[in-house]
Amino acid sequence: MGTLSQRFLGRLDKGRFWNVQVWDFSFRSLSREYAWLFFLRAVLAHPVKTVRGLRRYRRFIREKKHWDPEYARLLSIPDETIFLQHARGRKSGPLVGLGFCLKPYDPNGSSVSCPSGRANHNCLYLERGETRLVCTGCSIHEIGCLALDKGCPVYIMTSAKDIARDLMLPQISRGLFPAAVLILCPYSVQAIILPLLICGLDMLLLSYASGSCADYGQWLKADRGIKDERTTIDDDSREKLLGVLGKLEDVEVSGIRSQRYRQFRRGGNVFYPG
Repeated sequence: MGTLSQRFLGRLDKGRFWNVQVWDFSFRSLSREYAWLFFLRAVLAHPVKTVRGLRRYRRFIREKKHWDPEYARLLSIPDETIFLQHARGRKSGPLVGLGFCLKPYDPNGSSVSCPSGRANHNCLYLERGETRLVCTGCSIHEIGCLALDKGCPVYIMTSAKDIARDLMLPQISRGLFPAAVLILCPYSVQAIILPLLICGLDMLLLSYASGSCADYGQWLKADRGIKDERTTIDDDSREKLLGVLGKLEDVEVSGIRSQRYRQFRRGGNVFYPG
């Protein structure tokens, strides 16, 4: 895509043209497999849900307090109070999505890198309940322990295609994941809101503090599993996540007190408390 086209699409985003702020990302993605997968199996297959999600997205953009395409570091749709109300009425907690780039990684030292590898959905703790010394400083291990205690499924996010297959399509077709707490880079936040709304998800989106992708080129490399930088979560995001999941504690579902879980079971690429 040429520089003039990028500038034009960037202006459309900054100007909220048609109350949409994902013009640049959408046009850059026209030739990508993940875009066609979502278009064919979500947009065309579920036109009513697509229209409903687009209306909800345009309303969200219209009501934004600032015109810049970037979003707040901590973003809840609907607002946090309603998000929690909805979550309390469901049989399981919201899916917790964590980027693979949170894994410990050193290209020059395998001993201080994730023992399960990097650009994949695997995790020694989530799969087996085991840890290594390197796991003690891993956010996926830390948050995974918390998610297990609250009965929330956990998903390690890799490519956009896998996120569509593992999260979005199961939700829009079967209602499998009605709510999600996703920790991802600020650039991805802009791109993911519309498809999540089309699929009918409530969402709490928290952005990385450092190491994140700054533009489409970096995002595309990471989408292919090419990313040496390790992302981090700041104290505000950690406290927000702890607070939201903490408020799910002792929720009664259909008159039955929420049970405690000891381990995850893997179903596809998602880890479920079981």
